[in-house]
Amino acid sequence: MCAAPSLSSQLRDLYSQGFERVREQFARNGDGRAAIGQRTALVEDVILRLWNEIFSGDDASGLTIAAIGGFGRGTLFPCSDIDLLFLQADRAGEDRFRGRIRLFSRELWDLRLKVSPSTRTLAECDRFDPNNLEFTISLLDCRYLAGDRDLFARLHDKLLPKLLVRESQGIVQRLAELTRTRHARFGNTVFHLEPSVKDTPGGLRDCNIVAWLSLISQIYKAKQWPENASLLPAPVQKQHAEACDFLAAVRCFLHFRHGRDDNTLTWDAQDAAADRKLGVSNADLASTADWMKLYFSHARAVHRTTLQLLDEIPAAWSSLYRQFQNWRSRVSNADFSVVNSLVYLRQPAALKDPELLLSLFHFIAHHGLKLSTTTESQVRQVLPELVANGPSGAQLRIQLEQILLQPHAADALRAMHSLGLLTIIMPELKPIDALVVRDYYHRYTVDEHTFTAIDHLHRLSESQSEWDKRFADLLSELEQPQWLYLAILLHDSGKGIAGKDHVQGSLELTHEALNRLAAEEHQRETVRFLVANHLEMSACLRRDIFDPNTVAACAEKVGTPERLKLLCLMTYADIKAVNPDALTPWKAENLWQLYIATTNRLNRSADERLHTDAADQRLAQLGNLAAGGRKRLAKFLEGLPKRYLQVHTANDALQHFEMAQKLEETKVVRLLQQ
Repeated sequence: MCAAPSLSSQLRDLYSQGFERVREQFARNGDGRAAIGQRTALVEDVILRLWNEIFSGDDASGLTIAAIGGFGRGTLFPCSDIDLLFLQADRAGEDRFRGRIRLFSRELWDLRLKVSPSTRTLAECDRFDPNNLEFTISLLDCRYLAGDRDLFARLHDKLLPKLLVRESQGIVQRLAELTRTRHARFGNTVFHLEPSVKDTPGGLRDCNIVAWLSLISQIYKAKQWPENASLLPAPVQKQHAEACDFLAAVRCFLHFRHGRDDNTLTWDAQDAAADRKLGVSNADLASTADWMKLYFSHARAVHRTTLQLLDEIPAAWSSLYRQFQNWRSRVSNADFSVVNSLVYLRQPAALKDPELLLSLFHFIAHHGLKLSTTTESQVRQVLPELVANGPSGAQLRIQLEQILLQPHAADALRAMHSLGLLTIIMPELKPIDALVVRDYYHRYTVDEHTFTAIDHLHRLSESQSEWDKRFADLLSELEQPQWLYLAILLHDSGKGIAGKDHVQGSLELTHEALNRLAAEEHQRETVRFLVANHLEMSACLRRDIFDPNTVAACAEKVGTPERLKLLCLMTYADIKAVNPDALTPWKAENLWQLYIATTNRLNRSADERLHTDAADQRLAQLGNLAAGGRKRLAKFLEGLPKRYLQVHTANDALQHFEMAQKLEETKVVRLLQQ
């Protein structure tokens, strides 16, 4: 039996006209949720009309057609595939229905609808194949369309709840494996300059993961379909729903813009979406970068919720004994308890103490743990008070440095940043929050680039690479590694200041931060030096590193072996954090050779002496500050090693000068001089 040509024409007109109405309405209001609902209804209308034509007058007992996947959820994006399930009671109906199922599918394809049909018996739906998780997951969203309603009820009301209860742990485990593998393909970060709205961490696929995990967990507990499948606390649920709605609008926009299932948010698409104020019609957006910050804030929220459920649901299913053992874990202490690598507060009210709050993040940075959903909610509750009475001064600096020194510092910083804590204690970082700086070299936003750079240094000791081992040895030799990490944290902060060279802007913000953190003078000079010169060795790599003039210029710039080590490691981390392929073996070898050549140059110049009659800006400044006069200062400095003024701060040099003057005035010295 074939569909009548007149019906095919009618359906083609019905769909094309309906699709245009969906497109026009979206162009007016930018409501992605409405657009996908309307397309779902339009496709369903076409399918039901075709079903009635092909199966009209025939007994369809033993066959059901159901919507699954995105179609079943009622979220058909403009160019998404249409997932259909032809459900048969048993194999006896195969010959009876095979021809009409093929005809049905072909008619839909002729309408240029991208249909992905599956034909299964009821018994086949009762099996979980770890290698075909997608089919089992698609059944979570199954929805009756037409045919044998009793057969569908047997699937939906009886078979699926039993399957999910029986196989829930295997399904969740496999879902977690596939999700983490997908996240790893994108560097486990939300912050890509041109993200995939569907597949990048924090994208719409993660929205689906949250829905599926919540549903499976609720069915596991209730042994039936729940009325409300959400596991999220009300505030988190609201935030998550808003994020998913925003992402839905963006994906609809991309589909209509490209005319195909293309989900990459390119720079051109970002500009167009920002011009439309897509998803944020009431927001005051000054630029595309502002719109992208909103995108990243939503994606970050979705990503964190996904990761938390992937950790917390298996933890909730673990045995009582296992939970008891985790609570007694050796890493737990008087303030924090650990269950399945999730941190809980023993006394949540004590979190109002800024010292305890920062100790929490030191704890997770040291042990590589994650905050539980409950703990994150408790942290958010104390943040408003922290804004008014935020920590500062030397105590804050010491605690921040201790976090930066821990092996999992980058993950702790990301958690602090996601919750809004990092920009409270380090407001200098607020301008680079989710900041996109467009070029074809960087892959990540500025803040994520910073965290990734810090992480690369901490991961050096784990690497088997020949080059990484060299740099790891260099890191172990540092006298004050925390100064390096602090410099990396601030080195690109100036990129968020419009109309200013980013190095100069970063230097100004670094100066403000170090003042607020009550840094000591030598630390200030070192951190400021690193921020001011963080591009210096990269620039040298673009020249002939074996040219003595290149090496001499680099040695003159760094001045001391310790600063050279710091700057070399900073350059390594900065380049490697640009994108996964930025630090090639060739570039790593050249950086190392530049380091070795500059070290040799500094060692050979160790005996070079200061001459106070030379034109030197530092000498002139010291002369103006010296209480004992320029001539006496010149006498003190004459003949000292050239590196003296590079190793010691101006304040140190003046103190040494004053001590030398006092020593000259003592009786013993006068007698020795006679």
